[in-house]
Amino acid sequence: MKILLIDDEEMSLDFNEIMLKELGGVEVVGKFTNPYFTLEQLEVMDVDVIFLDMEMGAVNGLELAEIIKSKYSHIEIMFVTAHAQYALQAFEVNAVDYLLKPLNKKRLKRAIERMQEKLDLYKQSKKKVAFKEVNFYMKTFGGFHLLDNQKNIVKWRTKKVKELFLFLWQHNGAPVHKAIVMEQLWPDIHAEKAAKLLHTTVYQLRKTFKEQGIEDAVQFNNEHYSLGLLVDSDCTVLEGLLKDNKMESSEVEQILTLYKGDFLEEADFRWVTPIQQRLRQSVLQYLEQIISVGEVNLLLIEECLLKMYEVDCYNETYMYNLLAFYEHMGSSQKMKEFYKMIEARLGDDLGIEVPIKIKKSYGHFVE
Repeated sequence: MKILLIDDEEMSLDFNEIMLKELGGVEVVGKFTNPYFTLEQLEVMDVDVIFLDMEMGAVNGLELAEIIKSKYSHIEIMFVTAHAQYALQAFEVNAVDYLLKPLNKKRLKRAIERMQEKLDLYKQSKKKVAFKEVNFYMKTFGGFHLLDNQKNIVKWRTKKVKELFLFLWQHNGAPVHKAIVMEQLWPDIHAEKAAKLLHTTVYQLRKTFKEQGIEDAVQFNNEHYSLGLLVDSDCTVLEGLLKDNKMESSEVEQILTLYKGDFLEEADFRWVTPIQQRLRQSVLQYLEQIISVGEVNLLLIEECLLKMYEVDCYNETYMYNLLAFYEHMGSSQKMKEFYKMIEARLGDDLGIEVPIKIKKSYGHFVE
């Protein structure tokens, strides 16, 4: 395990290095008192874990941890500090542990052992995945299916086999404790029976991919399950586009094409809803930004407005904006057709009338 030490006190750095060397099995690859210099050196250093102080003059350890994790997601952070009050915030930036100064040898040993277990899990997973080609592509919006490299749809033995695959996949290769899997997939079943169902489902999932030529598609280490294969998906592509936040027409068109409906919209899995809501909101925010900037052609703006209404068809603002767009373009026929659609949908689905603001806008147009 390669460890880097960051602290604004030389004495603390030396003490921590001595403690770590006494434990054995670790290598201190560097000690820095300057956090900014550390960020430069990380580009050329091989580091598994960073021991990080919380308060270093004007530099806050939490902020530095966020920067490090955003650029080097594989590096683990372990805070070593005299300030106990930051413990909760430390774990919010995915720190693996929070040790108080001066270091206690017994406590440090336990922390290093747990850290080594986590690193071993990660390296085993990466090693197995590295030798597998990306043979699968998954469509998750507006319905779900998994395609093999021959474009054939993978068939699932049971609904739970499919759900287990999706639940492990959406963790992006990270190991998931079996208790969490059982809680999410079999929430109302006694633990002993849920464990049996989990073992059966894992067996069936492994068998499904073994027929595709993939051995050990589901890996199990230290009570944790992880998916041992790579899968491309429309969801991965969409999230990448949203993260880039580019406003060019080609990106907008790609997002509109990809987002055909909610993520796994036909699934009734309990863990899916928060993901659906997050993705839906991200898409709507992106489209709202496109509309406000207005640097794409009018046809594309219309497509964005239609997609926003399609995603959230009871949103009064989206109704009004699309009507206003048709009025601005002088498209009287489209405006009339859309108003009738609003009127019918609100009346049939909710038993309510068209909002006053929209009535007035439409009335002004047809007068």
